[in-house]
Amino acid sequence: MKTTANYRFLNWARNESCVAKNYFQPETEEEIIQIVTTHPKIRVVGTGHSWNKICLTEDVLVNFDNYNKVLHLNKQALQVKVQAGIKLWQLNEYLDKQGLALKNLGSIAKQSVAGAISTGTHGTGINYQILGSQIEEFSLIKADGEKIIINREHDKDLYQMAIVNLGCLGIISEVTLNIVPAFNLHDETYTAKFEDVINNLDNLVNTTDHFKLWWFPHTDEVVVYKYTRTQAPVNDSRLRQWFMDELISVNAYRLLLKIGGINRNWRKNINRQLVQNFIKPLNRIEKSYKVFNVPEPPLHRETEWAFDITQAKSLLREYNNMINASAHRINFIQEIRFTKADDFALSPCYQRDTLWLGVYNADNFGWNELLADFEVMAQRYNGKPHWGKEFKSVNKEFFQRAYPLLANFNLLRQNFDPGNKFANDFILKIFED
Repeated sequence: MKTTANYRFLNWARNESCVAKNYFQPETEEEIIQIVTTHPKIRVVGTGHSWNKICLTEDVLVNFDNYNKVLHLNKQALQVKVQAGIKLWQLNEYLDKQGLALKNLGSIAKQSVAGAISTGTHGTGINYQILGSQIEEFSLIKADGEKIIINREHDKDLYQMAIVNLGCLGIISEVTLNIVPAFNLHDETYTAKFEDVINNLDNLVNTTDHFKLWWFPHTDEVVVYKYTRTQAPVNDSRLRQWFMDELISVNAYRLLLKIGGINRNWRKNINRQLVQNFIKPLNRIEKSYKVFNVPEPPLHRETEWAFDITQAKSLLREYNNMINASAHRINFIQEIRFTKADDFALSPCYQRDTLWLGVYNADNFGWNELLADFEVMAQRYNGKPHWGKEFKSVNKEFFQRAYPLLANFNLLRQNFDPGNKFANDFILKIFED
């Protein structure tokens, strides 16, 4: 087991950091249990792809980059068992070689499986729940070192309570996922007028397998993504992928962001220029995970809130009006996605079909003001923040109102971890502040 003393952790977005007294990278479950039974305060971190303080600690930080193996594949049952640290991109590539796939994914594949589960990470598609819904069972190392296995069917109530767990019930060790035969996606991407899309939103959401929007603020157009599941053969070219997904999306986009950082008043025109890259419709068929996952974006600030889908039209119009009527100058896409309701206690989609509105900015200029204005609007619409993104204006009382089962979850947390071994300031603010 690799160990480092006084390890400085910096999250992916480089907006949160800490110095942990001890940093462990275990390779076996036995080593994980040894850490748990030896140390009084522990947090776990994967890729650090959270924008808030959820991973921070001055005590023990555990990383699973070396605990990332596929343990068992059952093709007949369509299930795969993995160590908790495996990254989604690693699992995608492994399954693809076996003619298999995950049935839904988010935009980014850098996260570990355990991290994606614990924070309620999601993709898009109104008939698809958050990524944790694909888990059949998982093992959890409790504060006393006991290993328990939580199964979707056999432990239904506990499963629903613990699948979104914020890393404060224990350490997830092994995960069994339900998988599907590999499939392709027919990707239709085009631009449309903002108001036209809003007027037709219900139809677009309900007649598309996986539907999402990218909106460049200060423009009248949105980029529409319609992904349809298909077994038709792949027809996307490697040349197009290299030119658009690597050269244009990565290099040219980053250059324009830097230019917009010189003078914030240029950002409106830059956003209009960026929209031009999508004027020519894209019509392609590609492997599912290659369509779901987009190129890694530039460093940026990010919040994302979940709302009842019945409020989608009024919410999006108000957000658009707020931006246009303000001094905000935003230089990054705003992402809009949709997921199905679930019964997971700490899921932002608990008992409601959900619209997710992601508010992003590529730098710190004006970010605090944008975040504050957005959170006022978001709370007025009874939104709930993504557990892995930034949020500031919420407290224990807010979470008690937003999550009917929060007190039940906290009782479970106190039972599994009576000494707050897995709690940090982020967790205590939610449950005990």
